[in-house]
Amino acid sequence: MSVFLHPRFRPLYEQHPIVLVDVGARGGLKSNWVPARPHLRVIGFEPDPREYQQLVEKTRSEGDRITFFNTALSNRRGPMTLYVAKDRGLTSVFEPDRQFIDAFPDADRFDTVEVTQIEADTLDNVLAEGGVRDVDFVKADTQGSELLVLEGGRHALSSSCVGVEVEVEFAPIYKSQPLFADVDAFLRSLGFALFDLRPCFWKRAAGRALGGPQGQMIWADALYLRTLPSMDAMLDALPPDVRRPKLLKALSASVLYGYYDYALAMVQQAGSVFEPDERSDIERGLLQGDPADDALPTFPGRRQVAAAAHRLWKLSVERTDAWSISDAELGNPR
Repeated sequence: MSVFLHPRFRPLYEQHPIVLVDVGARGGLKSNWVPARPHLRVIGFEPDPREYQQLVEKTRSEGDRITFFNTALSNRRGPMTLYVAKDRGLTSVFEPDRQFIDAFPDADRFDTVEVTQIEADTLDNVLAEGGVRDVDFVKADTQGSELLVLEGGRHALSSSCVGVEVEVEFAPIYKSQPLFADVDAFLRSLGFALFDLRPCFWKRAAGRALGGPQGQMIWADALYLRTLPSMDAMLDALPPDVRRPKLLKALSASVLYGYYDYALAMVQQAGSVFEPDERSDIERGLLQGDPADDALPTFPGRRQVAAAAHRLWKLSVERTDAWSISDAELGNPR
């Protein structure tokens, strides 16, 4: 189904577009957000001047639907040290932990080619100064400093945000960087729950051809959605005229990542936010648009057939010397 649930809600989405804050916007809008593009407003942050300029040029025709800031975000306003990597996509405010990463292939891409000072600000400060009072979703990929970015956006996250996609590390790619447990604890304290991880595994150079293709889990893209009690509390704190569009956008985020069951639970708990006929249209759309309806029907031996097909697929996949592998997408497969 459409992430916008039903054509009757189009005027609401036009008046209240989904506001996505993209921190670390290198490369532009991620493909999983393309279905939301018709009613999407993007506020992007990219501290690399060259990448920032490319993003501005690439999206010039989008008008005010996409706004980029050549700004580094952190949990405080002030100067920060930036370690510019040979692969500029690995640049970070944390120094690479060479004692750890040198055990893996292609470690030289983390080589620091420049150390410079940059001015950082907080997400809450930039949004307030830009008159942005409502944010629906935050995506953060900043090479180890994601927790600092989220801490600097505490107000936006707690007051209006319905979901977060954030890169997390399970091992110290950078010195003194926060790890998954730190990010998870912070987001849970604000009423978010972990829904999915898209992990990336690295194999060490000494044995990259040994065993199966999977090495140590090093990092992952993590998806968090607001819990149902937290959603209720946030809606109660909002002015009555924005509760309905906010809940619609929370439903859209759930559908975008394939969590139809959670969207249905939100609708059923919504109470008086929707009119009875609106609620019926949304529920009908969720039930009819569930990708599970396209699955093979249940029959005796179905699990055995699926297991055999999976083994055949694994045997047919050509072995390579790839040392870094990850799942294809984040969220419930559709």
